[in-house]
Amino acid sequence: MEKTELKRRIGAFPLFAKLEEAQLDRLAERAEVLAFPRRSLFFSEDNSAQGLHVLLEGRVKLFKLGEDGKEQTIFVFGPGEPFCLCSSFSDGRLPANMGALEDSRVLFIRPEEYERLVREDPSILLTMMRVMSRRLKEAMDMIDSLSLKQVPSRLMAYFESRHQEGRITLDLSHRELAKIIGITPEALSRTLRKMTDDGDIRMEDGDIVLLRREGA
Repeated sequence: MEKTELKRRIGAFPLFAKLEEAQLDRLAERAEVLAFPRRSLFFSEDNSAQGLHVLLEGRVKLFKLGEDGKEQTIFVFGPGEPFCLCSSFSDGRLPANMGALEDSRVLFIRPEEYERLVREDPSILLTMMRVMSRRLKEAMDMIDSLSLKQVPSRLMAYFESRHQEGRITLDLSHRELAKIIGITPEALSRTLRKMTDDGDIRMEDGDIVLLRREGA
């Protein structure tokens, strides 16, 4: 990727929106762009991943593997989102695995350059704190959903957390969505059919339209 294009993309991300031109120039010059093909595993649980990682393009997921090999997806990240933040602020060990859902490119900023940026512009830390607070809330909501709710309520809670004016564009495969909800793809298909038959949702042009809201 050309440095000019990389600088443009970096400057458009909320995390770096307040950086000055000279800082963006230096970041584009010193940062690395790492490519990860679809379905590749680029970080494993308990491995070290120091430095800052920001997704430039594609999609990646954070997931855990159970003793039986069952996969539980925790987060899915899109372009502009930083990830591996836990390791950035600790000993570098990851609490889960990272894999690519699509062909992806990642901006990698080495620890020393990242620390320099933070010293020059502490607002980066405030942005990261907001991101980490949001993700902590999402993780707590997921724990509550997986442990206390039945499958239809889990799925509706997921839809309600992501809808725009009652409409959800599913950009995940049924297989990946099932991993987030904690069920099999077959169970997901059955649940979607039942929710459609019950008048909770409607499929429209590939989107899901919410007809009945949880708790309404």
